[in-house]
Amino acid sequence: MVKKGLTISLICVFISAALVFTGCRSHSAHGKAEFMVDYIAETLDLNDPQRAQLDDIKEEFLAKAKEMHAKKAAMHAELMAELRKEEIDQQRMKELIAQKQEQMAEIMDLAVVRLADFHRTLTPDQKEKLVAKLEWFHEKHKHRWE
Repeated sequence: MVKKGLTISLICVFISAALVFTGCRSHSAHGKAEFMVDYIAETLDLNDPQRAQLDDIKEEFLAKAKEMHAKKAAMHAELMAELRKEEIDQQRMKELIAQKQEQMAEIMDLAVVRLADFHRTLTPDQKEKLVAKLEWFHEKHKHRWE
């Protein structure tokens, strides 16, 4: 009886461990981006040229994110230096904020241009699938925005 219970417990532990380790996926920026590209490609049933274009967009955004991340450390150091001062240089703080806003505007402009380029390659059926999926996401997550 004890042997049977131990065997069942051991099997449950192995199954649980297998589920935990196979359920994990990369949480890096590259892993998340790859997951998103795969999801979009599968959802919209993209052809090879469309998939290649989406991969190019992903790589461009990953490179831009890496560039922004490098600038983030310097900006953070400047912010900390300002906070350590006896009195904050308000003009410098506004400049730091303006720099960050410029970076974000640059990313948003790039996103709009790349979205428009990619959108031109979609068939009417793919465009409908895209709108339907976005509406589904909106309904599913709208409670978070209320």
